[in-house]
Amino acid sequence: MRDRKDSLSKVLLRLCVFVVVLLPLAGCVSTSPDASPDDESYEQKNLEIAYGFLNYGYPQKAITRLEKIFERNSRSYRAYGLLGVVYQQQGEYALAEKNFEKALDLNSEASDIRNNYGTLLFETGRYGEAEEAFEEVTQDIYYDNRSRAFENLGFVALKQGEKSKAEERFSRALRLQPNLPGSSLELARIYFSKGYYPEAFKYYQQFDVYGQQTPDSLWLGIRVARAVDQMPLAVQYASTLSKLYPGSDEYREYRRRYND
Repeated sequence: MRDRKDSLSKVLLRLCVFVVVLLPLAGCVSTSPDASPDDESYEQKNLEIAYGFLNYGYPQKAITRLEKIFERNSRSYRAYGLLGVVYQQQGEYALAEKNFEKALDLNSEASDIRNNYGTLLFETGRYGEAEEAFEEVTQDIYYDNRSRAFENLGFVALKQGEKSKAEERFSRALRLQPNLPGSSLELARIYFSKGYYPEAFKYYQQFDVYGQQTPDSLWLGIRVARAVDQMPLAVQYASTLSKLYPGSDEYREYRRRYND
């Protein structure tokens, strides 16, 4: 089976970056005290364009747009925060960290940027620091994506081998936002490993509604469905696994174990 460490890193990074870089589109921009409405509009427009370039795979164009913001407002913490995301996606971790720290120096209450900084710390193996960053984000009860920070704390706990703490954190995330596929899938995995099959099936079904299936998640779904005697679903997941991922380790393991 593939290394679960790599899969956890990819899941966490995907979720957090998606959340953070969308925030500039919500109309919250940074300006100097004497900034004019035109300056605010200019910054917002370029944040949106930079996000669009990043989203469609043009990071250098995104950087160029962010530099336009700095020409008018060298203290744009949102621009620094998004620049951190760009560099992180390029694997330029030192530059990403520099820009996240600059953004937080300018606005220490920017929970979206701190959450994203946490993903950088996580991705680079600095789990204790990542935990501190996410914990601080969870204290901001007005942060719209607070549930994501709890989910991220769950992934940190898994990395640290603390399943009970991970279970608590994923459950807290789902209480705040029931449609988080990452939390649902990991709770299904945790409960399945403990032999709590009805609970595992419940959370797997939540994941199946909101999440994107992978070989790993389909293989879990097959075993969970079989454990609660939901054979039609088990057959459905197995069929999807064989059609979409016939060369995967999970499909070979399925064939070896069940020989269906």
